[in-house]
Amino acid sequence: MIKVAAAGGGTGGHLYPLLAILETLAKRVDVKVLFFAVKGKIDERVVRKDHPEFETVSIDVRGLLRPLHHPKNLWRTLKIGIATIEVKKHLKRFKPDLVVLTGGYISGVVGLAAKDLGIPIFVHEQNVVPGLAVKVLSQYAKKVFVSFERTRDYLREWQDKIVVTGCPVRETEKEAPLKDFVLVLGGSLGSEAINELMEKVYPELQETQFVHSTGSDDWTERLSAFPNVTALTYIDPVGAYWKKAIASISRAGASTIAEMMYYGVPGILIPWESSAESHQLENALEAERLGYGIVIREKETSPRKIIESIDKVVKKGKIEKMKENPASKISEEILGEIM
Repeated sequence: MIKVAAAGGGTGGHLYPLLAILETLAKRVDVKVLFFAVKGKIDERVVRKDHPEFETVSIDVRGLLRPLHHPKNLWRTLKIGIATIEVKKHLKRFKPDLVVLTGGYISGVVGLAAKDLGIPIFVHEQNVVPGLAVKVLSQYAKKVFVSFERTRDYLREWQDKIVVTGCPVRETEKEAPLKDFVLVLGGSLGSEAINELMEKVYPELQETQFVHSTGSDDWTERLSAFPNVTALTYIDPVGAYWKKAIASISRAGASTIAEMMYYGVPGILIPWESSAESHQLENALEAERLGYGIVIREKETSPRKIIESIDKVVKKGKIEKMKENPASKISEEILGEIM
């Protein structure tokens, strides 16, 4: 048996790749997991539901505000220090063989605590532009897994540790009850902007079927009025729908792009440009360069532009599906280092 401590949360973009890695490890060896979740966030809820066998510890911590000299960061830094002491206590008790981290402020807390205790650290960065936690933790990690070759440019000092793997995707045997539809996603919490935009698009494309993850019950009720739309507040597992989609319209979070690439679904990407380090825009531009999507900046969106772009991506047809889930490569690398 190997004992793994893990953290990567606050958003689905950090959480789902981490779960993909842990689930793949568990298929290869007997694994016991200590999972550090952000109190009140998606990782706390999903991990307790999907993996009750994990020991889940909720940590009350929040990330630093931008700019970093923001006055509220003094209090947040103090809370991070208190959280680090709590994490160390749990790590000493659990005695993990390694720590797997996928970014977000909780990763910084757990990673620095693990470094002080001499526990081997493995890090995965989902986005083209690495976040602050990954930048800091890369100097202490045994391996730094990245989704895109371009990420090397941002981590030049740690080239010998970097392994380009792609972004892990959770596997599912389930399949959507529909097929040949355009999948519309606004991220794990939905997107008001995409909901409002698509509400204007749907009446113009009555012959096209859509499945739309809205993020709210109100929007689900509102968009269900269109006969060509299957509106769902939240899609779980989303992989069941990616398998049957012919195209997608989405934000450009790392998990969404990973699923698009893994399932070979061409898409329209509307990046959320207020994301940290503008990582969604960079993700979208890289996916477009690789031939997976068309990028439309949010300020340039219009119903007519979306309709024209849907026609282009549907005509493009499915792209060749990835042959291997990046979670497999990451699991092999980790096990090769510790066993």
